[in-house]
Amino acid sequence: MNELNDFIIEIQQVFLGLLTLAFSFFIFLDLDTIKEKLPRSTRVFIGLIFITSVLGLSYNFIESLGQEGIIYGLELALLITMSLMGPKFAVSLFIYLLLSRPWEVFDHQLMQSMPRDIFYLTALVLIGYKIIKKEFFFRFNLGSALLILFASWVFLSAFFSPNQANSIYNFFEVFSKGVIVFLLIQNGFEHGSDLRIAKLTVVLAIIEKSIISFYQSYLQAQSSHGVVEEYQRLESVGILSNSNDIAAIFILAIPFCLLFILKTKLKPFSWIITIVAGLLMSYLVWKSQSRGAMLALMATGASYFFLQVKSKKHVLMIITLALIAAFGSFALMKRGSADLEGSTSNRVIFWKAGANMAVRNPVFGVGFWGFNDNFASYAIDGNTGSEGTHMTAHSSWVQIMAENGFMALFLFLGLWLYSMSKAYTIRKNEPEYFMSLVGYGVTITFLSHAYLLFPYILCSLAITQASLDNEEKVESSVSENSFKEVSYA
Repeated sequence: MNELNDFIIEIQQVFLGLLTLAFSFFIFLDLDTIKEKLPRSTRVFIGLIFITSVLGLSYNFIESLGQEGIIYGLELALLITMSLMGPKFAVSLFIYLLLSRPWEVFDHQLMQSMPRDIFYLTALVLIGYKIIKKEFFFRFNLGSALLILFASWVFLSAFFSPNQANSIYNFFEVFSKGVIVFLLIQNGFEHGSDLRIAKLTVVLAIIEKSIISFYQSYLQAQSSHGVVEEYQRLESVGILSNSNDIAAIFILAIPFCLLFILKTKLKPFSWIITIVAGLLMSYLVWKSQSRGAMLALMATGASYFFLQVKSKKHVLMIITLALIAAFGSFALMKRGSADLEGSTSNRVIFWKAGANMAVRNPVFGVGFWGFNDNFASYAIDGNTGSEGTHMTAHSSWVQIMAENGFMALFLFLGLWLYSMSKAYTIRKNEPEYFMSLVGYGVTITFLSHAYLLFPYILCSLAITQASLDNEEKVESSVSENSFKEVSYA
């Protein structure tokens, strides 16, 4: 385990370095704007603050993390200081850290408090930036309204849980983080192009997770000395240690990774790199041996071609081929037939129990975080399957319906559909959002991800990108019409 931890720390240092370079590049692109808006004396003052912050934070991190954290501390100090340059950097760093989760490796109090500290930093940067620009408002749309209503309903349902204290604790400790990130993303970016840095952080964080998962599988193969009784499934560490969960996050990230590479100016190499990257990430999904992930992978590919064709016959053919490919891949899986049949049987049992909870408690369900405590009581004919009673619903939709009632399911589904509709409006220039929502939407049908960060990061990115692109299009149209009127005059 020490070998794995050492490897994770080294890989995280590499990707923190790449993120530092990315932040530096985007700040460099903003230099002309900074020079126009700020006098030289102000720029010099900001430069002194920057240097002082880097030195102070570096000393603090290195002192806490020790010798192994020298590079780590320097990189974090640079990134945190660069976050002061604007909300888009602060929000992007917050997203990256929530996905990378370095505090799961470093057992230090400083690292354990990092999620809270970076949130405070991000909120302060956002509020300070708005005060400086005299923008005393926050972006709000139908997506924001649906999320706030959903979160409110979930919170109320916690009071109907058999263990209210535990449910309320988990609401604030787990679920509320997704709501916070959603709202920060919606208000942390001014222009559609600003979201490039946010998308890059998602790509870097997920690639980091991919490498860690691959290496962990390699270590497990080495420890078995080549003798493996059962096919070794892909795993990772922390909250994404389960093979199904890490595969779901790969599905979410694949469109962003591939489209990011394609949009670079490395032609013709961009296509070669894209194909290689796509094959490697698809291989990792395959290694998870998750049927839901394979179905989602095919759905992601089909969604891309769906956006490219206009013929209904071609769309139907694409969907049919994707289903054939997905179910064909099931037959090639190396998991034992008993394992696959047991997994299917247990899921059906969980879903039936979840539906029973919702039907008998249609308003607030059995209470937020209450599926496990109520499972045995609501299992049809008392059949709890072969995995015990301490299980989740194994479907985000069933999870929400069972624990929070039908209204919560309606609100969450409304948020997802609204995000997809917004993503569809920008499909020409930004197809990755629609593809990711389709693929990840299929994946969470078989996983309990309703209270994790990932659905809300994805939905907020899609809605924000579409909203900003639309605002810029309207402004451009108004400016063009004004120019024509002046010309005619």
